[in-house]
Amino acid sequence: MPSRPEGWFVTGTDTGVGKTVVSCAIAAWLRSQGVDVGVMKPVATGGARLGARGRHRWLSDDARRLAAAAGVRDPWPMINPVCFSEPLAPFTAAARAGRSIELRNIDRAYSWLRQRHDVLIVEGVGGLLVPLTRRATVADLARRLGLPLLIVARPTLGTMNHTLLTIEAARRHGVEIAGVVFNASEPSPQDRMARIAISTNPGLIGARANVPVWGTLPFDRRVASASCASSALIEWLQRSVRVDVLSELTGQNGYGKVSTPRRILSTSTQRQ
Repeated sequence: MPSRPEGWFVTGTDTGVGKTVVSCAIAAWLRSQGVDVGVMKPVATGGARLGARGRHRWLSDDARRLAAAAGVRDPWPMINPVCFSEPLAPFTAAARAGRSIELRNIDRAYSWLRQRHDVLIVEGVGGLLVPLTRRATVADLARRLGLPLLIVARPTLGTMNHTLLTIEAARRHGVEIAGVVFNASEPSPQDRMARIAISTNPGLIGARANVPVWGTLPFDRRVASASCASSALIEWLQRSVRVDVLSELTGQNGYGKVSTPRRILSTSTQRQ
């Protein structure tokens, strides 16, 4: 393992769990600490048209948000090399567009970005077992890029099965797990038992699966907005993840000595 991570591959337990906002928050935080951070959304669907008719491509809104959070101006074909217009599973969207997803093109874009930035935040699409080609899944792509995995999960009732299955899938595919972060995408429930589930699920998952838990990010209407300021993302991350975790991300002695995320906590890091 190198003295600092090349970056993280961010996946989720399912679609809509908050991969993009968590990726943006980490990118914004690293940038605020003086880290040269790049971002990538290798595969996306439901993209918007970019360019004039007759010569255009599709671009993911997630890629735009990532680039804004990191403050980068890299070419869109490098940040988001594969994107389809229909908001479907990637393999289905590619088939309906009469195309196939070429992993070699993703490799080239990743290598280009890797040469230009010290750390990369790569956001996956859907969950780990989402098919990209007839044989390859998102898990295969994560292993191909060689980045440790950050799993974004919901803290609510039902997350136990989803998160443990994702961890199991990652290990089965030989993907290193850097940690799990829980993202509350809805306001805190009124029901007492539901609140108990939210407060206990992260610690139990961390202990049972023996994985680092980075923290529990609270519901915040600001961060759900595509126009959310980087300052709000940074504040959201800082108040929810322990200082020693953030120090591991950036290096305690300043950039240039960024340490591996391998040792980031093994219990819930939500501040009390």
